[in-house]
Amino acid sequence: MSDGVRRRPTQRRSVERFERLLDACAELLAEAGHDALTTRDVARRAGVPIGTLYQFFDGKAGLLYELAMRNLSILIGRVHERLASEPVPTWGDAAVLVYQESLALRRSVPAFFVADFRDTAFDQGFVRRIDTEMAARMYELGTQKAGLPPLPDHERVLLVAITASDGLLRLAYQSAEDGDPAVVALGARMLRAYFADLTIDP
Repeated sequence: MSDGVRRRPTQRRSVERFERLLDACAELLAEAGHDALTTRDVARRAGVPIGTLYQFFDGKAGLLYELAMRNLSILIGRVHERLASEPVPTWGDAAVLVYQESLALRRSVPAFFVADFRDTAFDQGFVRRIDTEMAARMYELGTQKAGLPPLPDHERVLLVAITASDGLLRLAYQSAEDGDPAVVALGARMLRAYFADLTIDP
């Protein structure tokens, strides 16, 4: 499966249209949800002809995948900035940092919460691709930027943590409009305990 982008823009005007389409997709996704999202509505919201959308994207799936990748890049950038000034001595600390930044972005970036797709009939292969990409980037940050030791079976270990974190944040938002702080705190405790158990010497 391709990433759903037919043509990546290089000229400034095209780049602006490309980003406007992603912004419109995020806004509509946050307002109406996945099932109600249409490419025609995205083009209308972005103020571009529908043909322009299809010059860049192969359809709804392509838009969503590119939006998810943009969101992941935002998250990685924020984690990278935190790590520059806030060393993390353990994988548990790193996981909580990512968890905290995910919560902050969920509160400030429309449709940031990629996990919302888990509650739809959307292709679950899409969700797995996003999770796998996130696991790879997080492992690279942890080992190279934070200097953390390698994890055994790191992709599976991080996929479990990512899936659990998504579920915890969804639960927090089901309990309170801006995220139940008690659920958020319990989630952080769970992540620390999970990684502490994995890294204890046998």
